[in-house]
Amino acid sequence: MTEPTDPIDAIDPIEQAMVVSQDGWGRIIALIAVTDGDLAGAEDALSSALESAVRVWQEQGVPDNPEGWLYRVALNARRDVWKSAAARTSAALDPEVHEATDVSPEPDALPDRRLELLGACAHPDIDPGVRPLLMLSAVMGMTGKQIAAGMALPAATVAARLTRAKKRIASLGIGFGLPDPSELEARLPSIHEAIYGAFAIDWVHAASEPRDGTIGETLYLSRLLTELCPSDGETHGLAALIHLSAARFPARRSRSGVFVPLGEQDPDDWDATLTARGEHHLRRVHSSGEIGRYGLQAAIQILHMSGVRSGSTDWPMLLRLHDDLEEIAPSLGGAVSRAAVIAEIDGPEAGLGELDGLSGSFTGRLAAFQPAWALRAHLLTRSKRTQEAHLAYRRAIELTTDPAERAYLEAQSQLLAPHSH
Repeated sequence: MTEPTDPIDAIDPIEQAMVVSQDGWGRIIALIAVTDGDLAGAEDALSSALESAVRVWQEQGVPDNPEGWLYRVALNARRDVWKSAAARTSAALDPEVHEATDVSPEPDALPDRRLELLGACAHPDIDPGVRPLLMLSAVMGMTGKQIAAGMALPAATVAARLTRAKKRIASLGIGFGLPDPSELEARLPSIHEAIYGAFAIDWVHAASEPRDGTIGETLYLSRLLTELCPSDGETHGLAALIHLSAARFPARRSRSGVFVPLGEQDPDDWDATLTARGEHHLRRVHSSGEIGRYGLQAAIQILHMSGVRSGSTDWPMLLRLHDDLEEIAPSLGGAVSRAAVIAEIDGPEAGLGELDGLSGSFTGRLAAFQPAWALRAHLLTRSKRTQEAHLAYRRAIELTTDPAERAYLEAQSQLLAPHSH
């Protein structure tokens, strides 16, 4: 009988390098950048290490500790810069700082200093509008293109802002390390936004296994943040929201790969461990006596999940939660979800009226917002306005990037009366 192939050896070296770069990017960047605060330099060093990995791993095979290998090569590249004549003329070489950093040969032993990096990216001297972009890039390893798509910004704008922000961090000499409690509290909203932003951007294309990739990283960071800020209600709210949302990942697709909306999911397919952790963090929100944007969104999630389990959803309570959310953190996504709740209480025409009323508040954005068109198509179908529903489905399908959801919407559109095409 032939020996089973080692899974890591079965992966193409180029593919393996990219997997490591996505999962370990933030850990490696944080370890290197913490030395001198040069984010751009750390990213250049890791990019160089990835190029070396593609070449060396094809010739010699993937090492047992690929993440540690990349860290060592990237760190050596930075040491070459620190030792260069140019570096010596601008700053003294400190052996304790520039030579002492090392890493255990075990992959899991790489120190995790991403929260320190998050804290630096949330520094008050960094433009508030740029902080989330910087954290998504440096800490979560997202490309400018991914960030631009998720934030609905031009890619060139994102690239320019990131470049300016990294230069500013270097020029100001912003220190790395966890801020003291008062500073950390002031920076928490930006850190929350970056962690949730990474989760939301990867939501559509995430794997069914909720602990993989970027989603797994956001789960870990949200839990780690609750350990650092155990009494902060909104930090627990963020952890609750991410865990409850990720818990439903395994049920979003049928075994044949068909998209399954929340209301049609089998609760037995939800991840029980993540659900329990989400419920735990939500209880911590309530015990803290404060509830913010993420805590309200988590409460909305758990009510929807309870409704699916019991077969009876408390729509009036959901509307009250949405009203509270709209008051403290209005958003287009929240407003569209609120319209869906109103449709369940007062009928599809009432929901359509709410959608129509959003055009003034979200001028320009509503026309390109896929969830709004998907909801409009659903409500028009319920109102038996089939011709309008076909047009709405067509627009929703055009805006859908997930193949499984696109197929689901196409199937729903085809269920409408044929003569209305």
